[in-house]
Amino acid sequence: MSVLRFGNSVHTALWGTEDWVVSAHASDPSVIAGGEGKGRTLRDVEPDFPLLFKVIDAKTRLSVQVHPNEETRKLTGGDPKTEMWCALSEGPIYAGLRPGTTAAEIEAAVKSGRFEELMVRHEAKFGDVFYIPGGLVHAIGDGVKLYEVQQSSDTTFRLYDWNRVGKDGKPRELHVAKGLQAIDYSLAVPVPRQSLDTPFFRFSQKTLNGTETLAVVAGEFLAVFAARGSVKVDGAELSEGGSALVCPSSSVTLAADGAHVFLTRFGKGASR
Repeated sequence: MSVLRFGNSVHTALWGTEDWVVSAHASDPSVIAGGEGKGRTLRDVEPDFPLLFKVIDAKTRLSVQVHPNEETRKLTGGDPKTEMWCALSEGPIYAGLRPGTTAAEIEAAVKSGRFEELMVRHEAKFGDVFYIPGGLVHAIGDGVKLYEVQQSSDTTFRLYDWNRVGKDGKPRELHVAKGLQAIDYSLAVPVPRQSLDTPFFRFSQKTLNGTETLAVVAGEFLAVFAARGSVKVDGAELSEGGSALVCPSSSVTLAADGAHVFLTRFGKGASR
């Protein structure tokens, strides 16, 4: 199996939807859609698969959150979660706290309902990339659609929820104490960029005209996402919004007429 494709797995939330497009997380592993592995899950094939890929469609803003990193998880428990977002639409992104923000100010803002004043707001455009390491406070704004690459973790601490209520008419649970333990106040406010090189993955994007062959070395994976337009992956059509996973020690030929493609390399052999 050199190239894998998966069925959709859409999760519906109070704020919108998230589609787990490539996942080996135990709670919802992706099911292989065709070929010799059809019907098996990515977790069956690669139980130690390190990342989780999503498309998030925020009809309304998400809660203000923070995830633990490798150090703060020792205090909070759970799994570390560093992620990145690449915008598929225009709209507001909240990433990072105003410099000098203290834990006391956070607690006060939760109680007063003025948390937005502590956050840095960015006006994202298509293709803008934001790095969200574990420990950085963040939220996705109203009407934003984005592509997310993250460590395979579902640990989230909700600091603030914009004073809204859940389907039961009651405020959703907050995790302020653990959230404060998870925050890394040394992290800089992210700036939008077009590519990203992290300890966990390397992300790039391009508009593809014609064909290009990409090699994937031993120990490396390559995730391909058709962000705008369709692209052929070894001759098979990948429609807009579709994902394919290229397995280690193989190569893949992409062909498109002006499609915009996201490429994520990761794994022990990932080339830099």
